[in-house]
Amino acid sequence: MLTWASVQRILRAARYLWIATTDADGSPHMVEQWCAWVDDTLFFEGSERTRWARNLARDPRLAFGVQVGDRAAYGRAVVEVARDLERDVAARIARQYAAKYGPDFDYRPSVTQYVEGPIFRARPTKIIAFDVRRFNTSATRFTLPAGGHPTGA
Repeated sequence: MLTWASVQRILRAARYLWIATTDADGSPHMVEQWCAWVDDTLFFEGSERTRWARNLARDPRLAFGVQVGDRAAYGRAVVEVARDLERDVAARIARQYAAKYGPDFDYRPSVTQYVEGPIFRARPTKIIAFDVRRFNTSATRFTLPAGGHPTGA
C-alpha cells in the first residue's frame, strides 16, 4: 500500500493532469492540463470559455488522473473557480508552475495571476494510487472529507 506522503509526492511531481468532465448530453470530455498540488488541492489554469470549463460550471464534478514514472493516481474531485486566493497559496502555485514548466516552456507565472484569478481549484473526494509494477499489493484508496484529513484503505 502507498502512504499519503507518497501520493502527495506523485501529485506534486505530476506534469500532466488528465481531467474528465461531462457534456450536457452526458458524453465524457477529457483534456490534459498542467497542474499544481497545494494543501491537498489540485489547481489548474484555463479559460472559462473552454468546453471543459463550461461543463464544470454546469456540473462541478471532475475525474482526474496522473502518472509519474511507475506511480499513478486517479480520483474524483469537486471544482470551483477561485478568484481570491490567499497570497501564500498563490505563491506556492506559482513556484510549482515555474519549476515544472519554466525550464521547458519558459513559463513563470506571477503570484498576482493566481491571487486575482481565475484559477480552477479541484478538491479531491477520493484518490486511488498505486505502483504500476506492484498494482496488486500497492493500490490504496484515500477518501478526503471536506476540510478533513485523508483516510487510506
